[in-house]
Amino acid sequence: MVKSTPSSKADTEQRLDPASRGHSKDSSTAPKGIPGFIQETRTELSKIVWPSRRQLIGESVGVLLIVLAFASFIYLVDQVFAWVATQLFL
Repeated sequence: MVKSTPSSKADTEQRLDPASRGHSKDSSTAPKGIPGFIQETRTELSKIVWPSRRQLIGESVGVLLIVLAFASFIYLVDQVFAWVATQLFL
């Protein structure tokens, strides 16, 4: 069994305070407002690994096939329930 040492309140507050953690940018030099937003957006978009055309087409076809399969299943269940309701209530 590992014994833990009690931490002080200051240690806990420092861990919980996001401002006390290291930050990659100096907030005084970072542009603010709309230009800062646009700059940060471009930076984040440059980090994205975009799929290749072939991968995009393949995954899109897969999604469309799954949607078609579920839509067909729901249609068939609806038709069965409609037929059962017609047999019972008419």
